[in-house]
Amino acid sequence: MKNGVLKILLVAVLSVLATSHAFCQQNQEVEKTEKAKSSQVVEEMPVFPGGEKALVAYLKENLKYPSVPAENGIQGRVIVLFKVEADGSLTDVRIGGSVDPSIDREALRLVKAMPKWIPGKQDGKPVPVKFQLPITFSLN
Repeated sequence: MKNGVLKILLVAVLSVLATSHAFCQQNQEVEKTEKAKSSQVVEEMPVFPGGEKALVAYLKENLKYPSVPAENGIQGRVIVLFKVEADGSLTDVRIGGSVDPSIDREALRLVKAMPKWIPGKQDGKPVPVKFQLPITFSLN
């Protein structure tokens, strides 16, 4: 059972690394005014504390594949949308791409439990940035 769980976590982690940067860069436009509420592409994108390796470790350590979807062979990629505020806190956490209600809840739980991120910056100042994080749940 431990090998199966490690395999699931490894697939989820590798998927996050492979696609998180690409998702953050899609369909985005930099806001040029100070009054902009959030940007999607900025000079410095938000970063999980410790970087991608720390994000992988966080997911590996905290992801719990829900038992009912696992027993039924349900797997897939959940897209979690959120905003990294100027203070690094995460707000407006929601599902942008669903797989299964139980898996979606686990993805939301993971993101909501994350520590504050290092905020994105525009013109050297911290700014809110919308972020998309894909998390793959795989039984293979």
